Amino acid sequence: MKVVKNNVTGQIIAYMKENIENGTWKVGEMIPSENALTRELGVSRASVRAAIQQFIALGMMESRHGKGTFLISGDLTVFGHPGAEGNAYSFHDIMKSLEYRIIVEKGAAALAAEHITEEGLGRLREELEQMRENVGNSEEFVRCDMAFHREIARASDNMLLYHGLNEVLNNTVDYHRQLNHLVGYQNGIYYHTVILEALEKRDGKKAARLMKKHLQSTRKEVEDYQERELEA
Repeated sequence: MKVVKNNVTGQIIAYMKENIENGTWKVGEMIPSENALTRELGVSRASVRAAIQQFIALGMMESRHGKGTFLISGDLTVFGHPGAEGNAYSFHDIMKSLEYRIIVEKGAAALAAEHITEEGLGRLREELEQMRENVGNSEEFVRCDMAFHREIARASDNMLLYHGLNEVLNNTVDYHRQLNHLVGYQNGIYYHTVILEALEKRDGKKAARLMKKHLQSTRKEVEDYQERELEA
């Protein structure tokens, strides 16, 4: 397999999922090294590492110092079940909501890095841990996911940002559950982890950049799914 330049990490993840699903990579065994995957797929080592980190964040893989990365779970249900909840919301609705969130939450993350308190960071850590514990429980996972984003907006110290985002999230709870069934759990856990790390370091530029990438990657997954549906 050779990867094209669009959505490189997503294609690497798809390749890894295929190897798990067809039994080429077995639970308990070490997967190919980053260097081997880089050569095989014709991508950068950074892209391979980013894909592996998503599996590690989901508890499917484990990196062992001096040995390599091992597959410890073959449960791919954490990646979602496209179409499982029907089409209660149109793709247009979903895309418009994500457009709004990209604009608002990028700025909120930058401000939060300046103003967030240790108590606020503690609440983000708790919500992230609850997300990890509720992989497979869509309703509770989405609640924690939205609480994480609300907390960042609250930490921005700008109540207009907070109340605006809060209203959008409150009015789109069902849509977010549908979106969770579509894109799975890995995106939220991975990006929330690295966004939290940026906030802990008070790095507003990085937090804003990661928030934008987080929501853009979700939008890209929705677009890709829509294209597959139209081609079917």
